[in-house]
Amino acid sequence: MRGSWVAGTVVRGDGRGRTLGFPTANLELEDAVARPADGVYACWVTLGAAGEVQRGALHIGPRPTFLGGAATVEVHILDFPDRDLYGERVLFLPVERLREVKKFPSQEALIAALHNDCEKVRARLG
Repeated sequence: MRGSWVAGTVVRGDGRGRTLGFPTANLELEDAVARPADGVYACWVTLGAAGEVQRGALHIGPRPTFLGGAATVEVHILDFPDRDLYGERVLFLPVERLREVKKFPSQEALIAALHNDCEKVRARLG
């Protein structure tokens, strides 16, 4: 794994990812300068000091499908049990930018895109 790991702490979001079937860890970055450009990325993720490395779909930027939402940094950890991660330290390593942030015409179209993003992460990261 090459590149730079970015650290953040899991903070409360609005819970929308969970309602869409893609729970995310919303992150407050420790070093905002290290923030990658807006987009959706395949990434490696680890939780805590001795955490196992997991695959993730990382979203950075605004959420134009839902008007009024502030820009976020959030990661959906693939094949990971949905549990409370608030306050935990997370490290992520973006590997490949999958797509730009875009506005979808419906919630269903967004969900289809999220499924596609996760399949791309699986293909890229094994």
